[in-house]
Amino acid sequence: MNKVSFSNNVRNGRVVFLLLAVFISSLLISSNIYAEEILISRDKALAQAFPNASRFTKEEFVLTPDQIRKLKTEAKIRIGPKHQSKITLFTAKKDEQVLGYVFEDVVLGKWGIIHYVLALNKKGAVLKVIILDYSEIRGRPIARNRFLKQYKGKTYRNPVRLKKDIDGISGATISSRSITDGIRKLLHIFKDYK
Repeated sequence: MNKVSFSNNVRNGRVVFLLLAVFISSLLISSNIYAEEILISRDKALAQAFPNASRFTKEEFVLTPDQIRKLKTEAKIRIGPKHQSKITLFTAKKDEQVLGYVFEDVVLGKWGIIHYVLALNKKGAVLKVIILDYSEIRGRPIARNRFLKQYKGKTYRNPVRLKKDIDGISGATISSRSITDGIRKLLHIFKDYK
């Protein structure tokens, strides 16, 4: 084998290896095998948000085009790939008394979905944010209390924006922004729900 053909074979081998590595990486990321992490079940999160609740009633609805336009204007949210229009809302009750509400939502981070619940008191102020599961690599700190406690007490009247009243996570800006925007969306939805 001469030098030129050996060099070409090595170069071709590197190209094939790189293409194979890119293909495998994209398969792992797209199938969420890469970094999916389940932290808590929805039922446990509901019980954690409202430990005194005796039951939760569930409602599901889809935002109308008018509601989507209103969200775009008031909350500055675009409903699309990053934010879904299907809404799931639980009402926490003790006997017949309403204790508060819990939204279940999914937003798109940099690497995949972030599935979370947002607990609100009867007036619409944030009590707690709980991350259920996510498919993030660098965005993992969004599940920590140090980040999530920033939302406590927020309502639709607050900006609920990165670099305004919410500090993002260095190296996880997209994940921080996605969940912040998702929470702002839900706060504005709740305002009109009441």
